[in-house]
Amino acid sequence: MASAADAEVLAHFEVAPVFSGLPRPVRDVLARRSRVLHLRAHDVLWREGDEATHLGLVLHGRVAVERTHGRRVMIDLAGANELVGQVAFSLAAPYQFDVRCLRRARVAMVPAQHLRSALRARPETSTALAFELAREVLRLTQRLEALSAGNVRQRLARVLLGLTERFGAPFPGGTLMPARLRREDLAALAATTIESASRQISVWKRQGVLVPQPAGYLIKDLQMLRRLGDEPRAP
Repeated sequence: MASAADAEVLAHFEVAPVFSGLPRPVRDVLARRSRVLHLRAHDVLWREGDEATHLGLVLHGRVAVERTHGRRVMIDLAGANELVGQVAFSLAAPYQFDVRCLRRARVAMVPAQHLRSALRARPETSTALAFELAREVLRLTQRLEALSAGNVRQRLARVLLGLTERFGAPFPGGTLMPARLRREDLAALAATTIESASRQISVWKRQGVLVPQPAGYLIKDLQMLRRLGDEPRAP
């Protein structure tokens, strides 16, 4: 009989990239061989340069994909049913980024060697992984470009817009972006200082663009964020 942890992992395998294309018996085996980590705020899943022994599947909560060279820069966030470590897995290379828990999260650690064996037996599923890898590389490339383009207001607008488009849901008065990010997390995502991020958030709050909520941010003016995000980079 499957344990509660196995059942939770299997439920996420049904919809997650790569795993959903595997036959049920293969998913059953992978679920039994995976382990679920319960992470608290600031817990580190792995560090850049560590051997890529597992592929991570976020079951609950959000984890930050980061680089820390002098200053912490958050490259991306991963939420439920999203993968972390797939680039390193696909290239059989060390992890390229740190992965850290924001508040609380559960992550299924799928052993790389067992997943590779399953993929070798199912070449069609390897195609799904290739598409997921291409999507991840494109997203990371766009994020890296956004970090160097424009002023703080533009970068922060792109951050909030991107998170809202990925995780947002309709809510009375606007769109709720349900990621409980601290000012230091927003600063890391926008490659700026906490002070600069805080000032801009305060300005938007006064202007009625957004309203901080216990669960995240209520975005009341998505069009303004889109206009700011689309502004050309100043010469």
